[in-house]
Amino acid sequence: MLEHFVKAVLKSPGKLLALCFVVYLASTSFFVGVFLAVATVYWLRKQLMLKAKALQAADAEIERQRVDQARDEALKKAAAANSAQEPSAPAPAPEATPIRQYAKSAVVIPMKKTGTRD
Repeated sequence: MLEHFVKAVLKSPGKLLALCFVVYLASTSFFVGVFLAVATVYWLRKQLMLKAKALQAADAEIERQRVDQARDEALKKAAAANSAQEPSAPAPAPEATPIRQYAKSAVVIPMKKTGTRD
């Protein structure tokens, strides 16, 4: 990003003049210098946060690929083990667990009025 900015400034005389003017103002005015320092710190902080997010995303992608590769290897081993075994009898299908049903209460409790209109 910074290299692109420097190349753009060196190619365009208008941008170079504007940069020189800003540097001149910063050197003569304390407030402009403080403003530029704050703006620079903010910009650097933002760039570092973007880099950190990019590194985290890259690490997450590498971890995801590693897990996918391990899963594929496990599936291949399981398929090889299943093909090596001759099933003598089909395995019984697992029974689905019944969904728990709760009894409905016949008691209805009215809500207290708060003093506001409905």
